[in-house]
Amino acid sequence: MFTDKFTDLKKHNVLMLMLLLPLYVIGAAVYLLYYDYANIFATFYKSTFLLEILILAVGVFVFLGVSLVAKSVVLSLFAKNGFDNVKFKIIKETQKPYCCLTDRIKTRQYQFALAVYILIMGIAPYLISLILGDFIFILASFVCVYFTGADILFFIALFGEKNSSYVLDFDGLLSYRIYGDK
Repeated sequence: MFTDKFTDLKKHNVLMLMLLLPLYVIGAAVYLLYYDYANIFATFYKSTFLLEILILAVGVFVFLGVSLVAKSVVLSLFAKNGFDNVKFKIIKETQKPYCCLTDRIKTRQYQFALAVYILIMGIAPYLISLILGDFIFILASFVCVYFTGADILFFIALFGEKNSSYVLDFDGLLSYRIYGDK
């Protein structure tokens, strides 16, 4: 017995806005507590601004790759057939790469894999940008948080499921299937 849970693109975008907008406001406020407004303007008027943009674009994709590999390693630890059950795909609606399992695992195990992804892709870039203090790095970390938005929503949604349930995610935005006890 299973239950499909999913959301469409419109609902997904509203949920992402409701989740990410407060995170962005809090992130900018924390930045402003440590640094002043002059640092923001100095960021955009540097002679190396375009070079920083290029480096940050590459950095975002490096963080994305590392976080996907880390998530796939954690998922393979819980999968019956290890890496054979891990698949890499692109969500068609958002063109966002992600990895998933072709076999179901317990909900808390899947939440652990999501937490690893969120820590590496969502939290680490922001902490690094705070340490570096350059506002353009803060903006790049906001892009990284955008990549984790659906995973954060998925992570939160799985708290409502029983510990003994199994989860299988599939193509689409915030779509997954919950199975009862085996």
